[in-house]
Amino acid sequence: MNNSLVQRGVFSVLMLLASTLLSHSASAQNVADNIRPVGSVCLAGQACVGTVAGAMTEASVADAAEPALEAAAATVAEVAEVAEEATEAAAEPAADAAPMEVAAAASEFDAAGAYQMSCNACHGTGAAGAPMLGDAGAWEARMEKGMEALMSNVINGVGAMPARGICMTCSDDDLQAIVNYMLAQN
Repeated sequence: MNNSLVQRGVFSVLMLLASTLLSHSASAQNVADNIRPVGSVCLAGQACVGTVAGAMTEASVADAAEPALEAAAATVAEVAEVAEEATEAAAEPAADAAPMEVAAAASEFDAAGAYQMSCNACHGTGAAGAPMLGDAGAWEARMEKGMEALMSNVINGVGAMPARGICMTCSDDDLQAIVNYMLAQN
């Protein structure tokens, strides 16, 4: 009876070990399935890679990547050269450049670009009742209250429009420039 109990214990341990090993190999297979490529990557002007899982060797991947690496290295070299030239040019201030012109150029605000980034989603489509760019009638109704009231709504938000029209980096003067841009489009 004691021998039978030992045999059952050994059998149970072996079964437990076998099931653990079996589940480990199954989970390893699942991990391999989860991380294998499922498609291919194709860039314009280059051959597609990864069309079959494991079809490319390390050497073929390196060969395929070589032109891209060379192009990237050339781009980095060009950028470094331009940066060096710009640094040298900045070190030698031009005698005819007035300090005010330089300051003005550095602080120019692109109202049209800011409109595209922060305002166009609503004012380009009329979403949530926003007056559309170019809709003179809608803008005239708002201008009847005056520019001060309009700017108060822009800065503080009104209705569905959030404060500052989501341009949180815009100063009040920048917001005024955007409003002027929008009004000029009518």
